[in-house]
Amino acid sequence: MEQGAILTRNPNAAYRVYDGQATVVMPDRAEVKVINTIGSVIWDKIDGKRTVGQIVESALESVLEGYDVTPDVARRDILAFLGDLLEHGMVALRGELREHEMVS
Repeated sequence: MEQGAILTRNPNAAYRVYDGQATVVMPDRAEVKVINTIGSVIWDKIDGKRTVGQIVESALESVLEGYDVTPDVARRDILAFLGDLLEHGMVALRGELREHEMVS
């Protein structure tokens, strides 16, 4: 995933945050994903304006506070999480949300 790419949430993804954990529902896929507290911090930073690199760097402190990992490992884990969201259609690269992923 390119560091300069801009991520946007899928407009069909409904979500709520309870006790710091986000629950993301993809009704068109009958899929639900519960995201832990740090994943919720990352999810919150996906605003359609920030680049992947900006999301990673802005979430880095939260990951380092929550886990005993090096900054390089934390960056890799954040990118892997973003890749997982992208793979499940919960986010898209801005301008690349495919029509078949959208509900009319």
